[in-house]
Amino acid sequence: MTSAENTTVQYTSILERLTKVETAMETERPHLASKADLERHTRLIVMWLIATQIAIVGLMLTVIGNWISSIG
Repeated sequence: MTSAENTTVQYTSILERLTKVETAMETERPHLASKADLERHTRLIVMWLIATQIAIVGLMLTVIGNWISSIG
């Protein structure tokens, strides 16, 4: 095989692999999260954490209040 034929075969192989990668990327693209999706989920996580902290503080105050009233 000459150098030119070898180069052509390699070029064809590279093009075939590139086509497969591009096809795979186009297939997966609709399933990837957008920037807006990430921002929305970040906000939801922060809100969930704040709500959980408020609930824990409320529970602690209730337990402490009941404990103090049972002592006195």
